[in-house]
Amino acid sequence: MPAPTVVWASAAPQGPLEADPWVVAVRASLEAQAIAMNRNDFSLSELTTTTGYDLRSRLYGAARDRVTNSGGTEILPGPLPFAPVEVTGGPDEENTSVRGCVAERWASEAGTAPAAPGARGIEYRLEQVDGARIVTSTVNLPELDCSNVELAVALFDPLPEPSTVDDPEQIVRPTRD
Repeated sequence: MPAPTVVWASAAPQGPLEADPWVVAVRASLEAQAIAMNRNDFSLSELTTTTGYDLRSRLYGAARDRVTNSGGTEILPGPLPFAPVEVTGGPDEENTSVRGCVAERWASEAGTAPAAPGARGIEYRLEQVDGARIVTSTVNLPELDCSNVELAVALFDPLPEPSTVDDPEQIVRPTRD
């Protein structure tokens, strides 16, 4: 199944950090994470090439817990909205982190974007392996003030269909690196 197209519902994000290769890597991972979560398939090559195994496993576990506890899957209308505020390493570093703000509420069973997603602080930790930049983990940053941050919103085209997955055994496990 081909990946959906990403269309900016608001203006495409601009700013000095948007061209940073680490920020580009975070955005690629967020898109792959959303597609994997919507499809309940954490073995997708798009996810494997942008997101480390431990983080893929955490996402898989969260999906299993949601289906186990609620009997359904939450659908993301697009990649998690993200506004970078700081990159701690240069482009040639082996490890770095990207701090920023992400939407607090983004997923729903219907897959529609909320009117007011809110924002919270997050740090994406990345490593560079064989020239590829991979998001390996995340850390919540409650001290990062995101109250006045305008999140750029991108939506999938076509919008994802609600999921029919109602059994945790239908969720595809991540593959090992």
